[in-house]
Amino acid sequence: MLLHIPGPVLEIEAKATRPSLWKYRYPLFAMAMIGILVFYQLAVVLLLRKSSEHSNSPFFGSKIMNPYKNWNGSMGEKISLHTHSNEVWFTPERHTIQEIKSEYTKEGFSNIAVTDYGQVSQTEDPFYIRGMEWGQNVKKRHILAIGIQKAFYDYFPIYASRENLNWVMDRMKKLGGYVILPHPKLFDSYSKEEMSALVGFQAVEVYSPFGDDAKILDTLLSSGKNVHCMASDDLHYFPETVVQKFDQPFWKDWIQTIGGQRGRKGESFLRYIVTNDGVKDQTAVMQSLQTGSFYCVKKFFQGALDPMVPQIQVNDKNQIQVTSKERYLEIRFIGQKGEILQVSPDTSSATYQMLESDPYVRVELIALTGSILSNAIFRTN
Repeated sequence: MLLHIPGPVLEIEAKATRPSLWKYRYPLFAMAMIGILVFYQLAVVLLLRKSSEHSNSPFFGSKIMNPYKNWNGSMGEKISLHTHSNEVWFTPERHTIQEIKSEYTKEGFSNIAVTDYGQVSQTEDPFYIRGMEWGQNVKKRHILAIGIQKAFYDYFPIYASRENLNWVMDRMKKLGGYVILPHPKLFDSYSKEEMSALVGFQAVEVYSPFGDDAKILDTLLSSGKNVHCMASDDLHYFPETVVQKFDQPFWKDWIQTIGGQRGRKGESFLRYIVTNDGVKDQTAVMQSLQTGSFYCVKKFFQGALDPMVPQIQVNDKNQIQVTSKERYLEIRFIGQKGEILQVSPDTSSATYQMLESDPYVRVELIALTGSILSNAIFRTN
C-alpha cells in the first residue's frame, strides 16, 4: 500500500480590491458643480444686498407738484421704451435695430429704446435710446434700465431676495439708469405686496402685452411710493404682415418658424409713452422720465388713430384742470387706494378741486381708440 504524504499547503493571499471611483466620475462631477453653484448663489445672496427703507407718507405738504406744468401741444412725441433686437448672441433670429426703428418710425414713433437682455447696444447709431433688461431667471423677475451707461452681470441666476433686487436697482441708478419693473403679471413675477416692499424702481409697466392693470399704480402710490406708470410693447417679434416685408436670411425664417414666432398677430405699436413736443432724444427723454412728465397710452386696436393726450394744469385754487382737443368718453380723477373721486363723461375738459385730504390725484382718460394714464399730481413741501 502506497503511503499518501500530503504536500505543503500554499496559502495564497487574496488581494483586497477597492471599487474604483472612476466609473462614478460623471455623477461626482455633476454633484461638485451643483455644490459650487449653490455655494456661489448663497454667497451673492448674502453679500449683495440693500435694505428696504422708504417713507410711507411722501405726499404731504401745501404745495402741489404737477409734472405737466410745462406741457405744450396735444400730440407730443410717441416713445417706445421696451424692444428686443438681434444684438444679443442667443437671439440672432430677432429683428435688427434698423428694422425696428424703421417700422416704429412708419407708425409715427419719434424714438425707441433698445433693451436687450444683459447688454447695452454699442453700435455707432446715436439716434435711439440705450437700455438693457436685467434677469434671465425662469420666474421672469426682470428689471429694465433706460439710459444706463453700461451693462453688468446677473449675479442671481437662480434666486434673488428683495434685498438683492434692491441692490441691483441701486446699481442701475448709479450707472445712470431709469429703473422700471417690467411685466409684473407675467408668471406673477412681482406681486403687489412685493412691489410695495421693494425700493429703487421708478416706474412699473401697468400697460404690457402680458397684462394691463392700472390698479397696480394705485397700490404703489397708496403705499407711499412716488412711482410712475409705464406702457410698452415689450417687442420680441413683429407680426407676420410686417416680417414678410423684411429681406432676412433663410436661417432666420427657419428659426422663427420652428420657434412658433411666425404667423402671430403681435402686440407692436399698441403701448407707448408720450413725452412733450420736441422731447425725443435720449437726454431729453431721460429728463422727462425722471420728473414723470409723460403719459402712458394703450391703443385698443391696430390701425386706430392715436388718442390725443391732454394738458393738465393746477391753478391757484388747487384745482386740477384737464383740457384737450379730443372729446373723451370719460375723464376720471383717481385718488388714494384707487378711489374714483370724480367722473366727467363725454367731454374734452374737466376740473377737479383737490382737497386737503387728497395726498395725490392721477387722471385716467378713456378715448374712442385708447386709454391714457397720467402720473400723479401730488402734495409736497
